[in-house]
Amino acid sequence: METNGDDLDRHVRRWLAAEEQNRDDDADAEFRKVFAAASAVAPPSPSFVNETMTAVQAVAARDRRLARLTRVAVLGMGVSGAGVLTWFSAGLIVSAMSTALTAFLDLTIGLIVGAATSGQPGTTVWSIFANLGRAAAAFAASPTVTLTILVIQALAIAALAALQRILGSDLESSR
Repeated sequence: METNGDDLDRHVRRWLAAEEQNRDDDADAEFRKVFAAASAVAPPSPSFVNETMTAVQAVAARDRRLARLTRVAVLGMGVSGAGVLTWFSAGLIVSAMSTALTAFLDLTIGLIVGAATSGQPGTTVWSIFANLGRAAAAFAASPTVTLTILVIQALAIAALAALQRILGSDLESSR
Protein backbone atom coordinates (compact mmCIF):
# COMPACT_ATOMS: atom_id res chain seq x y z
CA MET A 1 0.00 0.00 0.00
CA GLU A 2 1.35 3.38 -0.99
CA THR A 3 1.18 6.17 1.57
CA ASN A 4 0.37 9.79 0.91
CA GLY A 5 4.05 10.79 1.40
CA ASP A 6 5.20 8.16 -1.16
CA ASP A 7 2.57 9.37 -3.61
CA LEU A 8 3.74 12.94 -3.14
CA ASP A 9 7.39 11.98 -3.66
CA ARG A 10 6.56 10.03 -6.84
CA HIS A 11 4.62 12.98 -8.29
CA VAL A 12 7.39 15.44 -7.39
CA ARG A 13 9.98 13.28 -9.16
CA ARG A 14 7.77 13.01 -12.27
CA TRP A 15 7.11 16.76 -12.25
CA LEU A 16 10.84 17.63 -11.98
CA ALA A 17 11.71 15.10 -14.71
CA ALA A 18 9.08 16.60 -17.02
CA GLU A 19 10.41 20.10 -16.31
CA GLU A 20 13.99 19.02 -17.13
CA GLN A 21 12.86 17.47 -20.43
CA ASN A 22 10.81 20.57 -21.33
CA ARG A 23 7.52 18.64 -21.47
CA ASP A 24 5.39 21.52 -20.29
CA ASP A 25 1.99 19.81 -20.52
CA ASP A 26 3.18 16.74 -18.60
CA ALA A 27 4.93 19.00 -16.03
CA ASP A 28 1.73 21.00 -15.50
CA ALA A 29 -0.31 17.80 -15.04
CA GLU A 30 2.20 16.38 -12.54
CA PHE A 31 2.33 19.70 -10.67
CA ARG A 32 -1.46 19.59 -10.25
CA LYS A 33 -1.07 16.10 -8.76
CA VAL A 34 1.74 17.36 -6.47
CA PHE A 35 -0.47 20.20 -5.30
CA ALA A 36 -3.43 17.89 -4.69
CA ALA A 37 -1.26 15.40 -2.77
CA ALA A 38 0.36 18.18 -0.70
CA SER A 39 -2.96 19.76 0.25
CA ALA A 40 -4.38 16.36 1.23
CA VAL A 41 -2.14 16.26 4.33
CA ALA A 42 -4.40 16.23 7.39
CA PRO A 43 -3.99 19.02 9.95
CA PRO A 44 -2.92 18.04 13.46
CA SER A 45 -5.65 16.91 15.80
CA PRO A 46 -7.14 19.44 18.26
CA SER A 47 -5.98 17.35 21.20
CA PHE A 48 -2.39 17.49 19.92
CA VAL A 49 -2.64 21.26 19.50
CA ASN A 50 -4.09 21.66 23.01
CA GLU A 51 -1.41 19.46 24.58
CA THR A 52 1.33 21.34 22.74
CA MET A 53 0.01 24.77 23.74
CA THR A 54 -0.40 23.63 27.36
CA ALA A 55 3.21 22.42 27.38
CA VAL A 56 4.40 25.71 25.83
CA GLN A 57 2.49 27.74 28.45
CA ALA A 58 3.92 25.62 31.29
CA VAL A 59 7.47 26.12 30.00
CA ALA A 60 6.90 29.88 29.57
CA ALA A 61 5.56 30.15 33.14
CA ARG A 62 8.54 28.19 34.47
CA ASP A 63 10.92 30.44 32.53
CA ARG A 64 9.23 33.58 33.96
CA ARG A 65 9.54 32.22 37.52
CA LEU A 66 13.17 31.29 36.94
CA ALA A 67 13.97 34.73 35.49
CA ARG A 68 12.28 36.50 38.43
CA LEU A 69 14.10 34.27 40.91
CA THR A 70 17.41 34.93 39.15
CA ARG A 71 16.83 38.72 39.24
CA VAL A 72 16.03 38.59 42.96
CA ALA A 73 19.10 36.44 43.68
CA VAL A 74 21.44 38.67 41.66
CA LEU A 75 20.05 41.82 43.26
CA GLY A 76 20.34 40.33 46.75
CA MET A 77 23.90 39.18 46.15
CA GLY A 78 24.80 42.59 44.70
CA VAL A 79 23.41 44.46 47.70
CA SER A 80 25.06 42.03 50.11
CA GLY A 81 28.35 42.26 48.25
CA ALA A 82 28.23 46.06 48.28
CA GLY A 83 27.54 46.04 52.01
CA VAL A 84 30.41 43.64 52.72
CA LEU A 85 32.74 45.65 50.49
CA THR A 86 31.76 48.88 52.23
CA TRP A 87 32.19 47.29 55.66
CA PHE A 88 35.67 45.93 54.98
CA SER A 89 36.91 48.96 53.02
CA ALA A 90 35.55 51.63 55.39
CA GLY A 91 38.78 51.68 57.38
CA LEU A 92 40.84 52.14 54.24
CA ILE A 93 38.56 54.88 52.97
CA VAL A 94 38.63 56.81 56.26
CA SER A 95 42.40 56.35 56.49
CA ALA A 96 42.90 57.66 52.95
CA MET A 97 40.63 60.64 53.59
CA SER A 98 42.40 61.54 56.84
CA THR A 99 45.80 61.15 55.17
CA ALA A 100 44.71 63.44 52.33
CA LEU A 101 43.32 66.03 54.77
CA THR A 102 46.52 65.92 56.85
CA ALA A 103 48.67 66.30 53.72
CA PHE A 104 46.54 69.23 52.54
CA LEU A 105 46.75 71.00 55.90
CA ASP A 106 50.49 70.35 56.12
CA LEU A 107 51.01 71.78 52.65
CA THR A 108 48.84 74.84 53.35
CA ILE A 109 50.54 75.59 56.66
CA GLY A 110 53.96 75.07 55.08
CA LEU A 111 53.13 77.49 52.28
CA ILE A 112 51.80 80.11 54.68
CA VAL A 113 54.81 79.86 56.99
CA GLY A 114 57.20 79.82 54.04
CA ALA A 115 55.60 82.90 52.50
CA ALA A 116 55.49 84.73 55.83
CA THR A 117 59.12 84.02 56.65
CA SER A 118 60.54 84.50 53.18
CA GLY A 119 61.29 88.13 53.87
CA GLN A 120 60.31 89.24 50.38
CA PRO A 121 59.21 92.84 50.16
CA GLY A 122 55.46 93.30 49.85
CA THR A 123 54.63 90.04 51.60
CA THR A 124 52.22 90.83 54.39
CA VAL A 125 49.75 88.83 56.38
CA TRP A 126 46.95 90.44 54.40
CA SER A 127 48.46 89.53 51.02
CA ILE A 128 48.76 85.91 52.21
CA PHE A 129 45.11 85.88 53.30
CA ALA A 130 44.08 87.52 50.01
CA ASN A 131 45.92 84.84 48.00
CA LEU A 132 44.40 82.09 50.15
CA GLY A 133 40.95 83.63 49.64
CA ARG A 134 41.43 83.76 45.86
CA ALA A 135 42.60 80.13 45.83
CA ALA A 136 39.64 79.05 47.97
CA ALA A 137 37.21 80.95 45.71
CA ALA A 138 38.69 79.35 42.58
CA PHE A 139 38.48 75.93 44.25
CA ALA A 140 34.87 76.44 45.36
CA ALA A 141 33.86 77.74 41.92
CA SER A 142 34.63 74.36 40.36
CA PRO A 143 31.34 72.63 39.41
CA THR A 144 32.37 69.40 41.10
CA VAL A 145 33.20 71.14 44.35
CA THR A 146 30.04 73.24 44.21
CA LEU A 147 27.89 70.14 43.67
CA THR A 148 29.70 68.36 46.50
CA ILE A 149 29.10 71.30 48.83
CA LEU A 150 25.40 71.34 47.92
CA VAL A 151 25.08 67.59 48.53
CA ILE A 152 26.83 67.90 51.90
CA GLN A 153 24.52 70.79 52.84
CA ALA A 154 21.45 68.73 51.87
CA LEU A 155 22.69 65.81 53.96
CA ALA A 156 23.36 68.14 56.89
CA ILE A 157 19.85 69.61 56.67
CA ALA A 158 18.33 66.12 56.50
CA ALA A 159 20.41 65.00 59.49
CA LEU A 160 19.41 68.10 61.43
CA ALA A 161 15.72 67.51 60.66
CA ALA A 162 16.03 63.84 61.71
CA LEU A 163 17.85 64.80 64.92
CA GLN A 164 15.24 67.42 65.74
CA ARG A 165 12.49 64.89 65.14
CA ILE A 166 14.21 62.33 67.36
CA LEU A 167 14.85 64.84 70.12
CA GLY A 168 11.29 66.15 69.79
CA SER A 169 10.01 62.59 70.24
CA ASP A 170 12.16 62.19 73.37
CA LEU A 171 10.89 65.46 74.82
CA GLU A 172 7.27 64.52 74.18
CA SER A 173 7.70 61.07 75.72
CA SER A 174 9.32 62.49 78.88
CA ARG A 175 6.41 64.85 79.59
